[in-house]
Amino acid sequence: MTVSRFTRVLRKVFFTAVALVSLFLGGIVCLMCQVLAGRDAPTYRVEGHIVSHEQGALPVGGDEDAVSHTIAVDAGNRLYRVTAVGPDLDLPAGQPVALDVSTADGSIAYLRAGGGVIDLRPGVVRPVLLICAALLALGAVYFGAVRLNVYPPVATWLALALGALLAPVVVFVRV
Repeated sequence: MTVSRFTRVLRKVFFTAVALVSLFLGGIVCLMCQVLAGRDAPTYRVEGHIVSHEQGALPVGGDEDAVSHTIAVDAGNRLYRVTAVGPDLDLPAGQPVALDVSTADGSIAYLRAGGGVIDLRPGVVRPVLLICAALLALGAVYFGAVRLNVYPPVATWLALALGALLAPVVVFVRV
């Protein structure tokens, strides 16, 4: 095998590796954008009452004393189950409640009971950090590919910019 043929084979292998890593990192960005879009999707209100309440120990983050509360809400045509860690869902059976259900994925965003509102949506810190880390890693992979002259530099940076702009847009438009 000559040096030029070895270089071509090495570039093909490296091109495939860059493409696979790029797809993986782009998938992380899309998934986290979808999580954020589902978090802030429109909701519809369902009213019902609590039919059961269960309490159990659920060690979270090394805290052995954390207590989870699970309630079942009868909304007429459907039974919803809600679980949360902490005292927020410590509600008696029979209490009337209103649920704000997400139109994106059917998860419960808010629970309204007795004049109070309990936010049950997932946080935003972890998805935003994963999006930033994936985009930085994607930029580093493409920068390494450009430095090794695998891709033409203009095409690489256009693909990176286009992917970074279109992935979140596509997810938000879908919802």
